[in-house]
Amino acid sequence: MSPRVFGNADWKESLKILKSRLDLGPPIVSRTHVPHVTITLGPVQVHDLDDANQILKLGFFVTLVWTDSSLKWNPSNYSGIDRVELAVQELWTPNVILANKASGDGPLQSSMPVTLRYDGRLFWQNAMTTSVLCKTDLRKYPFDSQICPVLFSSGVGYKVTLEPEITIGGDDLNLQTNGEWETVNITSAKRTYTETESYELATFYIHLSRKYLFHVLNLVFPMCLQSALNSFVFLLPASSGEKMGFVMTVFVSNALFLSLIHNFTPSTSDSVSNLSMHLVMVQIQSFLAIAATILVQNVHHRHKNAQDNGDPQGRRQVKVTPLDDTDRGPSEQGDAETVKTRKVPLDRMLDCIFFVCFTCFGIGSLLALLYV
Repeated sequence: MSPRVFGNADWKESLKILKSRLDLGPPIVSRTHVPHVTITLGPVQVHDLDDANQILKLGFFVTLVWTDSSLKWNPSNYSGIDRVELAVQELWTPNVILANKASGDGPLQSSMPVTLRYDGRLFWQNAMTTSVLCKTDLRKYPFDSQICPVLFSSGVGYKVTLEPEITIGGDDLNLQTNGEWETVNITSAKRTYTETESYELATFYIHLSRKYLFHVLNLVFPMCLQSALNSFVFLLPASSGEKMGFVMTVFVSNALFLSLIHNFTPSTSDSVSNLSMHLVMVQIQSFLAIAATILVQNVHHRHKNAQDNGDPQGRRQVKVTPLDDTDRGPSEQGDAETVKTRKVPLDRMLDCIFFVCFTCFGIGSLLALLYV
């Protein structure tokens, strides 16, 4: 007996009869049959990535698509109806869980209806805002990139085969408002996890890149200035009496700056960032600058005391030949060189050596931060 054909005026009656004839149970045709479910992710909106707790908060749309051959119908027999919307409580839906959710059991739950097409395909879309675990590597902070997985797994009950798909790319990734992280790309992978039972896993990898302009302006640039000030202390003459005051002021300001930026840097011990190592290097540089300044001051006062006692030892004599004496003979030039000499204090020589060494130290630590 052929099914009854309804006209357009009987559309509501056609829809009612169609729903009553549908078998809304699970699409299990045999014991070995496993429903094939395609899971599609996108678009994704990153809300925040907590580096210390290693938790990524994001919002996304996930669509599940599966086929049930027992739900097919001919649209011409039902007033041209080619799709119907069914409440999620009215039919079987795949039991899929978010495996790496930061809290809770992570089952996909939504009040959105399921769309059933005439060819037996079912579409169920979930809009979620959730937090997932994300193992971060902060060695290159703040110039780092992170890859955070979003892991879906088949749950208990009827087993399903998950097939991940990505339908977004290029400009579609710009659906975000996060000011610190940029979504670079999204990739997917499929694997099977076997312990006591076999589970299908569909993993989506969210590739994030940190926007480092804020950190450069507020962290890296001030630290470079602090490092340069440690070298500038050796440009002051020891006789001015300001060297120790200057270097101690720089050291105290550096310590205060470190306490202020503590809230900006990730507080984790899993991986030590290059920025933290740079902070340590600046602290070491400040400590060595204090020690070197003490040495220069001691040398200066020792030579000053020796000069006051009439003992000019410890000063190096450097010959200076005037340019306008080139017309003199060798004997005359020798007399002039003997008379015209300049004494370079040892403390000034040490200042020059320490200035070069500490400048190279600061530049080296900065290059290590940027390129290592």
